[in-house]
Amino acid sequence: MKGWPQFILLLLGAVGLAFVLQKAHIPAAWLFGPLTVAALFAVRGWNTVAVPTRIYIAGQAVIGTSLGSGFSPETLSILPRHYLIFLFAVVFILLTSLINGWILARHAHLDAATAFLGTMPGGAGAMAAMSDSLGADTRLVVAMQYIRLLIILGSLALVVPILAHLQPASPHGTAPLLNTAPIVTGWKLGLLVLLAIAGWIAGTATRIPAGSFLVPALLYFLLAWFGITLGAWPWWIRCAAFTIMGLRIGGQFHPSTIATIRSFFFPVVGTTLLLLLGSVVLAWGLAYKLHLDFASAYLAATPGGLDSVAVLSAELHVDTGVILTVQLVRLLCVLIFGPWLVRGCAKWLGTASSAFAELA
Repeated sequence: MKGWPQFILLLLGAVGLAFVLQKAHIPAAWLFGPLTVAALFAVRGWNTVAVPTRIYIAGQAVIGTSLGSGFSPETLSILPRHYLIFLFAVVFILLTSLINGWILARHAHLDAATAFLGTMPGGAGAMAAMSDSLGADTRLVVAMQYIRLLIILGSLALVVPILAHLQPASPHGTAPLLNTAPIVTGWKLGLLVLLAIAGWIAGTATRIPAGSFLVPALLYFLLAWFGITLGAWPWWIRCAAFTIMGLRIGGQFHPSTIATIRSFFFPVVGTTLLLLLGSVVLAWGLAYKLHLDFASAYLAATPGGLDSVAVLSAELHVDTGVILTVQLVRLLCVLIFGPWLVRGCAKWLGTASSAFAELA
């Protein structure tokens, strides 16, 4: 850091932009706002924030428990009735994302782990948490995730309201929306802190991929499955955790990073459009098999991020239960299997590239 005035200006800018993005209903505003401001300061050479690794991992653990509060047993109760269809939907999007990652790794001069994490559905926060333990470039992963998110949100904002207006709502009913968990109090707060500590230990003392993020999310989910609902962190704790991640990632940017982002911008746009095309195909299948209106099916199929899809579902008369079930199951699969999928695909891609080089 070059001085307290610039440091204070950096924090004020980060918090201010986060508030503006939050008012504009931008997903993950408290991650994207501080990240943007910190990246701007770092690229311009004005200031950097060296967030200690242990504090960074603690922020990831808090975010992991926050994600766990989105898993609803009531929503997941829909799963047994249509488990084969839901399984197909999850596998379809994961395979489509992995194909996109393979295309980027082959043609956009990105290392395999960065390419696969940049295209994996799950959100910038989750993918950033996985990046560190998988050896990917966190800055580029987050940049790819947000380029993809902006394109997908644009398609959702344009397409879904039109579809919802043209077609009647699905008769399946609705389910509780994401982020409706009450603020944690009393002994539940202590248990929530223990889950975060477990995530911190997993991230600092084990080799579990994205353990600081994965372990508390799964523990929270298991407790909720057995009827123990803890609730959510106070908003300022969640915001602080995302701000820590944003400042850490943004502070690692430098001028060469911007040049790299420019080099893969159009390939990321192209692969995202392919992903959206796959989502349309999947939505058609879900609408046909589950007798859904196409707006509900498209929201369930899109890899636009759980929080953004939940916001749109709340504003439209769509089948929230099916939408959030597909999104939650996919997110859970990404958290559990994503790190191993990325490692396996990266290793396979490296082996295949070496074999082709030898043949050439």
